[in-house]
Amino acid sequence: QFVAGVFRSVGMPEGLAATNARILVDADIRGIDSHGVPRLPGYIAAIRAGKIDPAATPTIAHETAATARVDGHNGFGLSNAEWAMDLAIKKAREAGVGFVALGQTNHFGAASYYPLRALPHDLIGIAMTNAGGLVIPTFAREPLMGTNPLAVAVPSGAEQPFVLDMACSTVAWGKIEIARRDEKLIPLGWAVDAEGDPTQDPFAARYLLPLGSDRATGSQKGYGLGMVVEILCGPLSGAALSFDQRPYGSAPGTVSSRPSNIGQFFGAWDPAAFRPIEEYRADVDRLVSTLRAAAPAEGFERVYVPGDFEFAAEAERRREGIPLHPKVVAELETLARSCKVTFDAAR
Repeated sequence: QFVAGVFRSVGMPEGLAATNARILVDADIRGIDSHGVPRLPGYIAAIRAGKIDPAATPTIAHETAATARVDGHNGFGLSNAEWAMDLAIKKAREAGVGFVALGQTNHFGAASYYPLRALPHDLIGIAMTNAGGLVIPTFAREPLMGTNPLAVAVPSGAEQPFVLDMACSTVAWGKIEIARRDEKLIPLGWAVDAEGDPTQDPFAARYLLPLGSDRATGSQKGYGLGMVVEILCGPLSGAALSFDQRPYGSAPGTVSSRPSNIGQFFGAWDPAAFRPIEEYRADVDRLVSTLRAAAPAEGFERVYVPGDFEFAAEAERRREGIPLHPKVVAELETLARSCKVTFDAAR
Protein backbone atom coordinates (compact mmCIF):
# COMPACT_ATOMS: atom_id res chain seq x y z
CA GLN A 1 0.00 0.00 0.00
CA PHE A 2 2.86 2.39 0.79
CA VAL A 3 4.59 1.82 -2.54
CA ALA A 4 1.35 2.20 -4.49
CA GLY A 5 0.58 5.39 -2.56
CA VAL A 6 3.97 6.84 -3.45
CA PHE A 7 3.40 6.06 -7.13
CA ARG A 8 -0.06 7.67 -7.04
CA SER A 9 1.41 10.79 -5.42
CA VAL A 10 3.48 11.48 -8.55
CA GLY A 11 0.63 11.06 -11.01
CA MET A 12 0.51 7.33 -11.68
CA PRO A 13 -3.05 6.05 -12.21
CA GLU A 14 -4.38 3.72 -9.52
CA GLY A 15 -4.26 0.55 -11.61
CA LEU A 16 -0.70 1.12 -12.79
CA ALA A 17 0.36 2.09 -9.27
CA ALA A 18 -0.97 -1.19 -7.88
CA THR A 19 0.71 -3.22 -10.64
CA ASN A 20 4.10 -1.54 -10.24
CA ALA A 21 3.98 -1.79 -6.45
CA ARG A 22 3.24 -5.52 -6.70
CA ILE A 23 6.13 -6.14 -9.10
CA LEU A 24 8.59 -4.07 -7.07
CA VAL A 25 7.76 -5.76 -3.76
CA ASP A 26 7.94 -9.17 -5.43
CA ALA A 27 11.70 -8.68 -5.84
CA ASP A 28 12.07 -8.13 -2.08
CA ILE A 29 9.90 -11.16 -1.32
CA ARG A 30 12.17 -13.33 -3.47
CA GLY A 31 15.32 -11.99 -1.83
CA ILE A 32 16.48 -9.82 -4.73
CA ASP A 33 17.14 -6.85 -2.45
CA SER A 34 19.11 -4.97 -5.10
CA HIS A 35 16.00 -4.57 -7.28
CA GLY A 36 13.14 -4.15 -4.83
CA VAL A 37 11.82 -1.30 -2.71
CA PRO A 38 15.28 0.31 -2.32
CA ARG A 39 14.85 1.31 -5.99
CA LEU A 40 11.75 3.37 -5.21
CA PRO A 41 13.46 6.74 -4.46
CA GLY A 42 15.34 6.57 -7.76
CA TYR A 43 12.19 5.77 -9.70
CA ILE A 44 10.34 8.68 -8.11
CA ALA A 45 13.26 11.03 -8.82
CA ALA A 46 13.10 10.00 -12.49
CA ILE A 47 9.35 10.63 -12.67
CA ARG A 48 9.71 14.03 -10.99
CA ALA A 49 12.49 14.97 -13.42
CA GLY A 50 10.18 14.20 -16.36
CA LYS A 51 12.32 11.25 -17.42
CA ILE A 52 9.43 8.76 -17.11
CA ASP A 53 5.75 9.30 -17.96
CA PRO A 54 3.94 7.64 -15.01
CA ALA A 55 0.61 7.46 -16.86
CA ALA A 56 1.75 6.07 -20.23
CA THR A 57 0.76 2.59 -21.38
CA PRO A 58 2.21 0.45 -24.18
CA THR A 59 0.74 -0.15 -27.62
CA ILE A 60 1.52 -2.60 -30.41
CA ALA A 61 3.40 -0.96 -33.28
CA HIS A 62 3.67 -4.07 -35.48
CA GLU A 63 2.78 -7.72 -35.06
CA THR A 64 2.48 -11.16 -36.62
CA ALA A 65 0.91 -14.30 -35.19
CA ALA A 66 4.04 -15.06 -33.15
CA THR A 67 5.83 -11.71 -32.82
CA ALA A 68 5.22 -8.09 -31.90
CA ARG A 69 7.09 -4.82 -31.63
CA VAL A 70 5.69 -2.70 -28.82
CA ASP A 71 6.07 1.02 -28.12
CA GLY A 72 6.28 1.69 -24.38
CA HIS A 73 5.69 5.43 -24.84
CA ASN A 74 8.29 6.14 -22.13
CA GLY A 75 6.02 4.59 -19.51
CA PHE A 76 7.07 2.97 -16.26
CA GLY A 77 9.32 0.02 -16.98
CA LEU A 78 7.83 -2.59 -14.67
CA SER A 79 4.22 -2.43 -15.86
CA ASN A 80 5.35 -2.00 -19.49
CA ALA A 81 7.43 -5.17 -19.22
CA GLU A 82 4.65 -7.19 -17.59
CA TRP A 83 2.31 -6.17 -20.43
CA ALA A 84 4.87 -7.20 -23.06
CA MET A 85 5.63 -10.52 -21.35
CA ASP A 86 1.94 -11.32 -21.13
CA LEU A 87 1.60 -10.60 -24.84
CA ALA A 88 4.43 -13.06 -25.58
CA ILE A 89 2.68 -15.65 -23.41
CA LYS A 90 -0.63 -15.10 -25.22
CA LYS A 91 1.05 -15.61 -28.59
CA ALA A 92 2.88 -18.72 -27.39
CA ARG A 93 -0.36 -20.28 -26.17
CA GLU A 94 -1.88 -19.67 -29.59
CA ALA A 95 1.07 -20.26 -31.93
CA GLY A 96 3.50 -22.37 -29.88
CA VAL A 97 6.02 -19.52 -29.60
CA GLY A 98 5.75 -15.80 -28.93
CA PHE A 99 8.38 -13.06 -28.99
CA VAL A 100 7.95 -9.37 -28.20
CA ALA A 101 10.45 -6.53 -28.60
CA LEU A 102 9.64 -3.50 -26.43
CA GLY A 103 11.15 -0.07 -27.06
CA GLN A 104 10.77 3.40 -25.54
CA THR A 105 10.61 1.98 -22.05
CA ASN A 106 12.49 2.14 -18.74
CA HIS A 107 14.26 0.05 -16.09
CA PHE A 108 12.19 -3.09 -15.46
CA GLY A 109 13.53 -4.20 -12.09
CA ALA A 110 14.29 -7.87 -11.44
CA ALA A 111 14.44 -9.69 -14.78
CA SER A 112 13.21 -13.05 -13.48
CA TYR A 113 9.77 -11.70 -12.55
CA TYR A 114 8.72 -11.74 -16.21
CA PRO A 115 9.62 -15.27 -17.38
CA LEU A 116 8.21 -16.62 -14.10
CA ARG A 117 4.80 -15.50 -15.41
CA ALA A 118 5.10 -18.17 -18.13
CA LEU A 119 5.36 -21.10 -15.70
CA PRO A 120 1.65 -21.33 -14.73
CA HIS A 121 0.93 -21.76 -18.45
CA ASP A 122 3.49 -24.62 -18.79
CA LEU A 123 5.64 -22.37 -20.99
CA ILE A 124 9.34 -21.61 -20.99
CA GLY A 125 9.87 -17.87 -20.51
CA ILE A 126 12.74 -15.50 -21.24
CA ALA A 127 13.26 -11.78 -20.66
CA MET A 128 16.19 -9.43 -21.17
CA THR A 129 16.98 -5.73 -21.28
CA ASN A 130 19.73 -3.41 -22.36
CA ALA A 131 20.82 -0.58 -20.09
CA GLY A 132 22.94 2.56 -20.01
CA GLY A 133 26.66 2.25 -20.71
CA LEU A 134 28.23 1.09 -17.46
CA VAL A 135 30.30 -1.95 -18.48
CA ILE A 136 33.73 -1.79 -20.08
CA PRO A 137 34.04 -4.30 -22.97
CA THR A 138 37.00 -6.64 -23.03
CA PHE A 139 40.10 -4.81 -24.35
CA ALA A 140 38.33 -1.41 -24.12
CA ARG A 141 38.83 1.60 -21.82
CA GLU A 142 35.36 3.16 -21.88
CA PRO A 143 31.94 1.86 -20.73
CA LEU A 144 30.10 1.13 -23.96
CA MET A 145 27.92 -1.76 -22.80
CA GLY A 146 25.10 -2.08 -20.29
CA THR A 147 24.84 -4.75 -17.64
CA ASN A 148 22.25 -6.27 -20.02
CA PRO A 149 20.58 -8.80 -17.71
CA LEU A 150 18.60 -11.78 -18.91
CA ALA A 151 16.40 -14.31 -17.17
CA VAL A 152 14.97 -17.69 -18.12
CA ALA A 153 12.31 -19.72 -16.29
CA VAL A 154 11.70 -23.37 -17.18
CA PRO A 155 8.66 -25.41 -16.08
CA SER A 156 9.36 -28.81 -14.58
CA GLY A 157 7.36 -31.71 -13.19
CA ALA A 158 7.80 -32.68 -9.55
CA GLU A 159 11.01 -30.68 -9.16
CA GLN A 160 11.27 -26.99 -8.34
CA PRO A 161 11.68 -25.00 -11.59
CA PHE A 162 14.99 -23.78 -13.00
CA VAL A 163 15.07 -19.95 -12.93
CA LEU A 164 18.18 -18.15 -14.15
CA ASP A 165 18.53 -14.39 -13.53
CA MET A 166 21.90 -12.88 -14.40
CA ALA A 167 23.63 -9.78 -15.62
CA CYS A 168 26.21 -9.93 -18.40
CA SER A 169 28.53 -7.97 -16.14
CA THR A 170 30.30 -9.77 -13.29
CA VAL A 171 27.66 -8.32 -10.96
CA ALA A 172 24.70 -5.99 -11.26
CA TRP A 173 25.21 -2.38 -10.14
CA GLY A 174 22.75 -3.08 -7.34
CA LYS A 175 25.45 -5.20 -5.66
CA ILE A 176 27.65 -2.10 -5.51
CA GLU A 177 24.78 -0.17 -3.92
CA ILE A 178 24.33 -2.90 -1.31
CA ALA A 179 28.07 -2.82 -0.50
CA ARG A 180 27.86 0.95 -0.07
CA ARG A 181 24.94 0.61 2.35
CA ASP A 182 26.79 -2.07 4.30
CA GLU A 183 30.11 -0.18 4.06
CA LYS A 184 31.87 -3.36 2.96
CA LEU A 185 34.64 -3.91 0.42
CA ILE A 186 33.78 -5.53 -2.90
CA PRO A 187 35.81 -8.37 -4.47
CA LEU A 188 38.44 -7.52 -7.03
CA GLY A 189 37.10 -8.16 -10.51
CA TRP A 190 33.74 -6.52 -9.97
CA ALA A 191 34.51 -2.91 -10.84
CA VAL A 192 37.08 -0.27 -11.73
CA ASP A 193 37.41 3.33 -10.60
CA ALA A 194 37.22 6.49 -12.72
CA GLU A 195 40.81 5.91 -13.89
CA GLY A 196 40.08 2.37 -14.98
CA ASP A 197 41.98 0.74 -12.15
CA PRO A 198 40.55 -2.27 -10.29
CA THR A 199 39.05 -1.31 -6.95
CA GLN A 200 37.58 -2.94 -3.87
CA ASP A 201 36.10 0.34 -2.62
CA PRO A 202 32.39 0.43 -3.53
CA PHE A 203 32.37 4.23 -3.23
CA ALA A 204 35.22 4.49 -5.75
CA ALA A 205 33.62 2.01 -8.16
CA ARG A 206 32.59 3.81 -11.35
CA TYR A 207 32.27 1.13 -14.02
CA LEU A 208 31.64 -2.62 -14.05
CA LEU A 209 33.53 -5.41 -15.79
CA PRO A 210 31.96 -8.04 -18.08
CA LEU A 211 31.07 -11.45 -16.72
CA GLY A 212 34.47 -13.10 -16.33
CA SER A 213 36.21 -9.83 -15.35
CA ASP A 214 39.18 -9.98 -17.76
CA ARG A 215 40.46 -11.87 -20.80
CA ALA A 216 42.40 -14.40 -18.73
CA THR A 217 39.24 -15.53 -16.94
CA GLY A 218 36.85 -15.42 -19.88
CA SER A 219 35.46 -11.88 -19.98
CA GLN A 220 35.09 -12.12 -23.75
CA LYS A 221 32.23 -14.56 -23.09
CA GLY A 222 30.32 -12.15 -20.88
CA TYR A 223 31.05 -9.36 -23.37
CA GLY A 224 29.73 -11.48 -26.26
CA LEU A 225 26.63 -12.54 -24.35
CA GLY A 226 25.98 -8.88 -23.53
CA MET A 227 26.10 -8.10 -27.25
CA VAL A 228 23.49 -10.79 -27.94
CA VAL A 229 21.17 -9.13 -25.41
CA GLU A 230 21.97 -5.71 -26.92
CA ILE A 231 21.00 -6.83 -30.42
CA LEU A 232 17.73 -8.45 -29.37
CA CYS A 233 16.73 -5.50 -27.19
CA GLY A 234 17.97 -2.52 -29.23
CA PRO A 235 17.87 -3.05 -33.01
CA LEU A 236 14.79 -5.30 -32.90
CA SER A 237 12.72 -2.79 -30.91
CA GLY A 238 14.21 0.43 -32.28
CA ALA A 239 15.36 1.43 -28.78
CA ALA A 240 18.61 3.22 -28.01
CA LEU A 241 21.82 1.24 -27.82
CA SER A 242 23.50 1.10 -24.42
CA PHE A 243 26.17 3.67 -25.27
CA ASP A 244 23.49 6.12 -26.46
CA GLN A 245 21.50 5.89 -23.25
CA ARG A 246 22.13 8.42 -20.51
CA PRO A 247 20.20 7.16 -17.50
CA TYR A 248 21.61 9.69 -15.05
CA GLY A 249 22.78 13.28 -14.96
CA SER A 250 26.36 14.47 -15.17
CA ALA A 251 26.90 14.18 -11.42
CA PRO A 252 26.52 10.89 -9.53
CA GLY A 253 23.07 10.55 -7.99
CA THR A 254 21.43 13.11 -10.27
CA VAL A 255 18.74 12.36 -12.84
CA SER A 256 18.41 13.97 -16.25
CA SER A 257 15.06 14.59 -17.92
CA ARG A 258 16.14 12.83 -21.10
CA PRO A 259 14.15 9.61 -21.68
CA SER A 260 16.25 6.46 -21.44
CA ASN A 261 14.60 4.69 -24.43
CA ILE A 262 15.60 1.32 -23.02
CA GLY A 263 14.89 -1.77 -25.12
CA GLN A 264 13.70 -5.15 -23.90
CA PHE A 265 12.93 -8.55 -25.36
CA PHE A 266 10.47 -11.16 -24.08
CA GLY A 267 9.75 -14.67 -25.23
CA ALA A 268 7.71 -17.73 -24.41
CA TRP A 269 7.45 -21.13 -26.00
CA ASP A 270 5.46 -24.26 -25.41
CA PRO A 271 7.46 -27.45 -24.80
CA ALA A 272 4.40 -29.42 -25.96
CA ALA A 273 4.92 -27.92 -29.42
CA PHE A 274 8.13 -29.97 -29.61
CA ARG A 275 7.39 -33.23 -27.81
CA PRO A 276 4.87 -34.77 -25.38
CA ILE A 277 4.80 -32.59 -22.27
CA GLU A 278 5.24 -35.47 -19.80
CA GLU A 279 8.40 -36.65 -21.57
CA TYR A 280 9.76 -33.12 -21.46
CA ARG A 281 8.91 -32.77 -17.74
CA ALA A 282 10.61 -36.08 -16.93
CA ASP A 283 13.84 -34.98 -18.61
CA VAL A 284 13.87 -31.57 -16.91
CA ASP A 285 13.20 -33.22 -13.54
CA ARG A 286 16.02 -35.69 -14.10
CA LEU A 287 18.40 -32.88 -15.03
CA VAL A 288 17.73 -30.65 -12.03
CA SER A 289 17.37 -33.50 -9.51
CA THR A 290 20.70 -35.00 -10.60
CA LEU A 291 22.45 -31.66 -10.15
CA ARG A 292 20.84 -31.02 -6.76
CA ALA A 293 21.86 -34.51 -5.61
CA ALA A 294 25.48 -34.14 -6.77
CA ALA A 295 28.21 -34.52 -4.16
CA PRO A 296 29.04 -31.02 -2.84
CA ALA A 297 32.54 -29.60 -2.82
CA GLU A 298 34.33 -29.38 0.51
CA GLY A 299 32.86 -26.68 2.72
CA PHE A 300 29.44 -26.71 1.09
CA GLU A 301 26.28 -28.49 2.23
CA ARG A 302 24.71 -29.16 -1.16
CA VAL A 303 24.58 -28.24 -4.83
CA TYR A 304 22.03 -25.64 -5.92
CA VAL A 305 20.27 -25.02 -9.22
CA PRO A 306 19.62 -21.43 -10.37
CA GLY A 307 16.49 -20.16 -8.65
CA ASP A 308 16.86 -22.27 -5.49
CA PHE A 309 18.06 -19.38 -3.34
CA GLU A 310 15.19 -17.14 -4.43
CA PHE A 311 12.54 -19.82 -3.80
CA ALA A 312 13.99 -20.38 -0.32
CA ALA A 313 14.04 -16.64 0.38
CA GLU A 314 10.43 -16.31 -0.76
CA ALA A 315 9.28 -19.06 1.59
CA GLU A 316 11.13 -17.47 4.51
CA ARG A 317 9.99 -13.92 3.83
CA ARG A 318 6.36 -14.84 3.31
CA ARG A 319 6.58 -16.49 6.70
CA GLU A 320 8.67 -13.94 8.61
CA GLY A 321 8.41 -10.69 6.64
CA ILE A 322 10.81 -8.62 4.52
CA PRO A 323 13.91 -7.23 6.27
CA LEU A 324 14.87 -3.65 5.34
CA HIS A 325 18.31 -2.14 5.85
CA PRO A 326 18.21 0.82 8.28
CA LYS A 327 19.57 3.11 5.55
CA VAL A 328 16.78 1.99 3.22
CA VAL A 329 14.22 2.68 5.95
CA ALA A 330 15.65 6.20 6.38
CA GLU A 331 15.45 6.82 2.62
CA LEU A 332 11.86 5.59 2.50
CA GLU A 333 10.91 7.78 5.47
CA THR A 334 12.33 10.81 3.65
CA LEU A 335 10.47 9.80 0.49
CA ALA A 336 7.23 9.33 2.43
CA ARG A 337 7.42 12.86 3.82
CA SER A 338 8.07 14.37 0.39
CA CYS A 339 5.13 12.41 -1.07
CA LYS A 340 2.87 12.99 1.95
CA VAL A 341 2.31 9.24 2.29
CA THR A 342 2.30 7.31 5.57
CA PHE A 343 5.21 4.87 6.02
CA ASP A 344 5.41 2.30 8.80
CA ALA A 345 8.48 0.08 8.50
CA ALA A 346 7.16 -2.23 11.23
CA ARG A 347 4.33 -3.31 8.95
